Amino acid sequence: MEGIGQKKETDYIFDKTIKCDVCGKEFKTKQVRTGKARFVGTDAVLKPLYEGIDTCKYDIILCPHCGYAAAQRNYGHLTPKQRKAIRENVEPRFKAKENETETYSYERAVRRCKMAMLTEMVTGGKISESAYLCLKLAWLYRGEIEETKTNGGSQADIDKYYKYEHEYLEDAYKGFKQALETEYPPIAGMDEMTIYYLLTSLAVECGNMAEAKQYGSSILLSKTASAKLKNKTRDVLEAIKNN
Repeated sequence: MEGIGQKKETDYIFDKTIKCDVCGKEFKTKQVRTGKARFVGTDAVLKPLYEGIDTCKYDIILCPHCGYAAAQRNYGHLTPKQRKAIRENVEPRFKAKENETETYSYERAVRRCKMAMLTEMVTGGKISESAYLCLKLAWLYRGEIEETKTNGGSQADIDKYYKYEHEYLEDAYKGFKQALETEYPPIAGMDEMTIYYLLTSLAVECGNMAEAKQYGSSILLSKTASAKLKNKTRDVLEAIKNN
């Protein structure tokens, strides 16, 4: 039962009308109201945390007509060649028609994110953007794990989501490592030191403690990394020692 004055997820979101950059048709997508949810920080792998809502469920925009999907910050930034690729390789096979709901479930958010990954593959996007979408999928499965535990879901489902989360964390780790070698910052919207921190945490998640220490040391020795980022890095490296 909702407590007196307690907000529901629907209080944080609204329907926004978007014109598709590929097929030109209009559609509605759910987005989080700016400034409505209180930001409380990030977890070790930089998942944004808000009170009352998991904003990660609402970051992907998906055209229900042609299947073009992308994270909000990238939506609409297509070349004519990329639009053509989506029309030829995504739209003819797109059949994922979804019923209207008040909120997006984690299952639905995962499907939307996977459509964004398909868009990246078809359009030849940067390695870092594919890695970022893998990270977002890991965030979504992490949220689904928490929700399943809260709702008393089965251990089999929880174990399944843990497996998927770990797989996407590994894919994100491999992708960001490659991106660091082949792309110039900002990488997926992050500066170099933030990428080093993310790689430190992802290395720990993937059980590669030697590389975690290597990336973490680069931050601690940096003259440009912020004190806050250095402290977060120390926390990660300290956890390695304690384990």
